[in-house]
Amino acid sequence: MKKYKLVMLGMLILFFNLIWEFSHYRLYIDLTGIPSTIHLVIASFTDLLLISFIFLIISLFRRNMKWIVNPKKLDYLVIIILGVLIASAIEVYFVSNGRWAYTELMPTVFGIGLSPLIQLFTTSIISLVFFNFFKKKQIS
Repeated sequence: MKKYKLVMLGMLILFFNLIWEFSHYRLYIDLTGIPSTIHLVIASFTDLLLISFIFLIISLFRRNMKWIVNPKKLDYLVIIILGVLIASAIEVYFVSNGRWAYTELMPTVFGIGLSPLIQLFTTSIISLVFFNFFKKKQIS
């Protein structure tokens, strides 16, 4: 896959995670002491790295990156499973270490915030859908 396409996919991932982080911020009590805008931008770049890691795992399993252009149901399933596992680990660690907490507005599943639980796989899949939509429009 050409580098400019990977950059485009990365920009989409970052864009959708910035939207997610800024729109869901009111569900958290930020205990980091970092100004909120800086914290949310850092979190969005971290999300980009985590999603890139998920995509890398799938690419290693498939032995190429071409799956990104035509993801299969199994690819989406792996994205969902890894996204939930990674998000769960991050949330348990940072909530238990006092980096953030949830407001009463945050729905939780087994004590883990629903918003972060679904974020990685949701923004991953949305980014793939938009990437492939734009790619097909570019060819047409």
